[in-house]
Amino acid sequence: MASFQQSTLATHIPNELLVAHITQIHASISKLQSLKPSKQVNALFTQLVKLCTLPSILDIADLPEEVQVMRESLIKLCGKAEGLLELEFAIFLAQIPLPLNNLNLFPYYGNYVKLATLEYKILRDNGVVQPKKVAFVGSGPMPLTSFVLATHHMKSTCFDNFDIDESANNVALQIVSSDAELEKRMKFKTRDIMEAKERSLWNMIVSFWQPLLE
Repeated sequence: MASFQQSTLATHIPNELLVAHITQIHASISKLQSLKPSKQVNALFTQLVKLCTLPSILDIADLPEEVQVMRESLIKLCGKAEGLLELEFAIFLAQIPLPLNNLNLFPYYGNYVKLATLEYKILRDNGVVQPKKVAFVGSGPMPLTSFVLATHHMKSTCFDNFDIDESANNVALQIVSSDAELEKRMKFKTRDIMEAKERSLWNMIVSFWQPLLE
C-alpha cells in the first residue's frame, strides 16, 4: 500500500499498478453477496472512484483480453451498484421536506454538478443556450444531471425524462413535486425509448442519453 500511496504523488500512476489495484477491487466486489449500499460496498466503490480519477496514460485498447473481460464485468457491477445507491437515496429524499435542497446528501453529487456544468458548456459553445425542451433517456429514480441542469443552467427549459421503469419515475416525480415551479417543467414518462413513437421526442433539439459513465 505504501508503494501505491507514493506512486499517486507522481504525475501518472504506473499502468501495471493501476490495473493491479482495480483488479483487486473487482475481485472483492465480485465476492459481495449484495451491492446494496453498506459500509463495505461504499468503501470499495469509493476506492475504485479514486483510482479511476487518478492521472493515467493507460490506453484501454491496449489492455490484455483478460483485463478487458474484467473491465466489462466491473462496468456491469458498477451499474447495478449505482442503481441501488440512487434508488435508496431517492426514496430517502422523497420522504423528507424540501428534497431538492438536500441533493448534496448524495455521496457523488459533486460529480453530477461537474458533469452537468460540462454538458451545458458543450451546448453553449455550440449555440444552444436555453432550449425550449430537452429529453433525458434512462433518467432513473434520481436524475441528478437533469435536476442540476434544470435548477442551475436551464431555468426556463422543459424536461422530459424517459425511463422504462415506472417505479423509478414515480420516485423521481415525488422528489420534483416538492417544487411547484420545477414540477411544471419536468415530466416523467415510462417508455421503452426504442419503441417510442412520439414525434416530439425525435424533434427535440437536445437529448441526453444516460448510460453508465465508463
